[in-house]
Amino acid sequence: MCKERREMIDKIFTSHNLSAIIFWRPDELVLMLGYLPLWGLSVLVYTADHEPVLFVPELEPEDLLPKGIVVKTFPWGVQNCIDPWNILYKEIKMVLQQKHLLNKPVSFIKSIGRTSPCRMSGEQPPLPADFKSQLCELCEGGVKDADFDLISLYQYKTSLDVEGLKLAHSVAAIGVVVFYQQAKTGITESKLAASIEFAIHEKIGQNNISFARAWPMIQSGSNTVNAGKYNRTTGKIIADGEFVLLEMGVCVNGYWADITRTTITGEITELQKSMFETVTTAQQMAIEMLQPGIAVCEVDRTARKVIEEAGFGKYFNHALGHQVGFRYHDPGCCVAPDCTDVLQEGMVLTVEPGIYGIELDGGVRIEDNLLITANGYQLLSNYPRSLRGN
Repeated sequence: MCKERREMIDKIFTSHNLSAIIFWRPDELVLMLGYLPLWGLSVLVYTADHEPVLFVPELEPEDLLPKGIVVKTFPWGVQNCIDPWNILYKEIKMVLQQKHLLNKPVSFIKSIGRTSPCRMSGEQPPLPADFKSQLCELCEGGVKDADFDLISLYQYKTSLDVEGLKLAHSVAAIGVVVFYQQAKTGITESKLAASIEFAIHEKIGQNNISFARAWPMIQSGSNTVNAGKYNRTTGKIIADGEFVLLEMGVCVNGYWADITRTTITGEITELQKSMFETVTTAQQMAIEMLQPGIAVCEVDRTARKVIEEAGFGKYFNHALGHQVGFRYHDPGCCVAPDCTDVLQEGMVLTVEPGIYGIELDGGVRIEDNLLITANGYQLLSNYPRSLRGN
């Protein structure tokens, strides 16, 4: 764990007088250790003495385990082990007992239900239904609610996190290139999505990439009308003169990029040109506002004003953006008209204005990811965003 993250954890321990903080969601383990588990069953017990212990199932691949930390195994998935979870709870309690910490409360994030996927992303981690309640029984000091401070950890990306995010965005760029190259008349939405997913998945094993997955969703023509409500790939054949929209989440080694691009097949109409140029201007005006101290509602209002003045206000039906990095959508502030949260150095957020309408016969969105720096911002998704991808 880097110094920046350790200092943030120190403040939480001090302000809440905790014995330990327990992390288990895959995105929490990426946040704390840069470690994306395979099974999603690993549990980090971070104690007040700064000697954390990571518990992993015996079936967890050793090459994935983080360095410089004590790792203990528990027999999940092992033949003839009837109750591996009871063994884990006892092991965690023993760690706290050995460190004389049982009389002080522990804490963990309780208010968040969903999580980002582990490497075994075909299912959510198979934690027992009573996992949280069992953790509550570990300490004589009980469990203390520190959710606000713990969730705030997601807002700040350390220098190590930024390295991971840059790698994720470099891989996402490959998907964007494939999108512009192959979004042509006659191809199906599903085939285009499959080509993008393949191009990203095959990067595993290169440049320290141990995990790379993409969730590309393609909508074309009339399907883009609904892109402001949901994104869904169908078997529709892309026709001439249509908008084609890519919404794509990319996860590389546990770090996320969230990108949208829109292109067009064939000739462009004046209405389509106006829609695209309006979205482009709205995004650029909003991006230019990004710096520490600016309220996110002001960023949203800036983009929304551009779209309203162009006559498309009622067709922009969602918030301007959200935080991203440890998840496809990080918990925290939403870049929306009614959110008064202020931008801080280290935040990573999306800026994604859009216009969608049945009477417009289509929809347009452009989405980029930006890191808030001391003096402004850094564009992480620095690749083509023009209508033709040039």
